Amino acid sequence: MKTIICALVAAFLSLAFLGCGASFTTKKTEQPSPLALIKSNQPLAIMPFETESALSNLGGQVSDEVIVNLLEHNPQMKIIPATVVRNYLLTSNLGVGGIPDMHTIHNLKEGLKCKYLLTGNLYTSIGEVKYTSTYSSRIASGSVTVRLVDCDSTNVIWAKHVQATFSTTTYYYSGGQQQTTYYTDGQLMQELIRKLGYEIARYFFERE
Repeated sequence: MKTIICALVAAFLSLAFLGCGASFTTKKTEQPSPLALIKSNQPLAIMPFETESALSNLGGQVSDEVIVNLLEHNPQMKIIPATVVRNYLLTSNLGVGGIPDMHTIHNLKEGLKCKYLLTGNLYTSIGEVKYTSTYSSRIASGSVTVRLVDCDSTNVIWAKHVQATFSTTTYYYSGGQQQTTYYTDGQLMQELIRKLGYEIARYFFERE
């Protein structure tokens, strides 16, 4: 009898442990918004976002859009723009693109007096989807992996993957002649950049 009772107790404890383990694996920790981490007197430096081409200036344009949207929401934020960060990195013979190493972060902290650093990797593409012989869509799509770095600890304290698209429809006559004007590739990309900048800034002020 005593053996049976011990076996039942052991089985009950095992089930309870497994149940607790299941709850631990399914629970998601809520990530705080960067606004909850950054104090108003702590400057934020924004790097030009890295792109697939070293000659592309799209990364810097997205960084600028992020700044515009951040300041529209919170004019008291102290932001060091990407152009200033880029010029400082170049004059200091430091890498401009990619994820900065500990040496680069330390130099930015000391030289620009920034507490936080925002970095990102930008990927974009433009394509066309033809639905019928009468109309098709030109689509610009992009994604940014953005990271907020604490310059004191050099740790990434917040990260987010942001995606956006912008499309326009083109209609044709039966003979195939274009009926309506549509956005050029440059115009499509500019609208995409505006959307990406807005979405990144929006996550700064919203909890997950």
